[in-house]
Amino acid sequence: MLIEFTVKNYASFKDETTLSAETGSRLRKLKETNTFSYKHPALLKSLLLFGPNGSGKSQLINALARMRTIVTRPTQTVTDTLIYNPFMFNEDSRKKDTVFKVKIELKNIIYIYSFAYNFKEVTQESLIRYKNNKKTLIFSRHNMEIETSDSFLATSIPKLRKNALFLYLAQAENNVDCGLVYKWFSENLIFIGSGNQFRIPDELLNLMKNEYLKQEMISFFSFADFNISDIEVRDIPVVRGDSHLPKGEVEESYPETVKELFTIHKVYDKDKVISTGELPLTFESVGTRRLFYIVLAMMLAQINGNEKTILIDEFDDSLHVELASALVKIFNSNENLNQFIITTHDIHLLDSSLRIDQIYLLDKDFHGISNLKSIFDFEDARNKGRRDISFAKRYLQGKFGAVPVIDVEGLLDVLQMIHAKYGDEDGKKK
Repeated sequence: MLIEFTVKNYASFKDETTLSAETGSRLRKLKETNTFSYKHPALLKSLLLFGPNGSGKSQLINALARMRTIVTRPTQTVTDTLIYNPFMFNEDSRKKDTVFKVKIELKNIIYIYSFAYNFKEVTQESLIRYKNNKKTLIFSRHNMEIETSDSFLATSIPKLRKNALFLYLAQAENNVDCGLVYKWFSENLIFIGSGNQFRIPDELLNLMKNEYLKQEMISFFSFADFNISDIEVRDIPVVRGDSHLPKGEVEESYPETVKELFTIHKVYDKDKVISTGELPLTFESVGTRRLFYIVLAMMLAQINGNEKTILIDEFDDSLHVELASALVKIFNSNENLNQFIITTHDIHLLDSSLRIDQIYLLDKDFHGISNLKSIFDFEDARNKGRRDISFAKRYLQGKFGAVPVIDVEGLLDVLQMIHAKYGDEDGKKK
């Protein structure tokens, strides 16, 4: 699971910024439900990121997604460039390296993995392991100079390219530690994007071939007030140019079939059920698709105990406020084995059963730099004895910053100026 993620010089994050899932010191509220207290260090089950539009919420999620992409999709040739998106509104920053670092917990072992890069090359990279309070440097890299504690890995150094990560090479050489870290990025780090920017992996869809799990899923959607009476997963033939397929792939690499989930709905004639009809999940609403993804991921964790870290951008997009609140409650339940990190505009969630160390706020200064802070860092929030004071109300009052300043009169003036220039008296374009 994720302990910390640090980013520097990426998109709107000019300065070093760290998102921590570690519990706040001496904070005992909701310890049994909202935290993995048995882990060392103790970790939060969910983090909620709030902030106005353009504050950097999505960019923070994208930064970790970018790190995963560079780890799991290596360059193929020495001439390939790396995906590089530094802070552009500063002359020095636009020429400096981007830095990513994660601190993760895997079966009571802590790994710290980081790298720095630009569009041409990886300039720094390291992997450190902490096991039974013993620190071991797996490898450290400065440009093309590698230091490693593994003599077998040392023989692989000549194979490294300047625009490739040593981690990828090392896991391909069957180094155990590098393999575990790579697998975390590849399998245990899940992103559910906004809009239609996600597809449910086959590993999750296959769960619905289990009759017991399928009935549980149907029951869940019934409890959530969805009109879904049955679920089917089938392999459907691929049509060239099919929207299911990743863009940019060579046609010869297309599979013969892809898995598709179908939702079955009752068809009524007035109040009488006369038949059923089905829809591909891709035809369902974004909110329904998101809910399927979330619940399937939770089911997988319950079965395998694999403790995935799931990031959901614009969590409240297409979800009713009551359903969003219910999901946050589930994220923080004893039954949940996954870790959730979500971005949201829904300030009502601030008054869910949350700990103050679970709430992060983002805003952007006049230089265009995103800033991240936790409510836990505000003395007022930590020392406030009364728990009946709404965090949402205090947020809207600007007690924690990160509130959009909206000039309604100014917006109306802009519309009036456009109308004056291009509209007639009926509001129609001339």
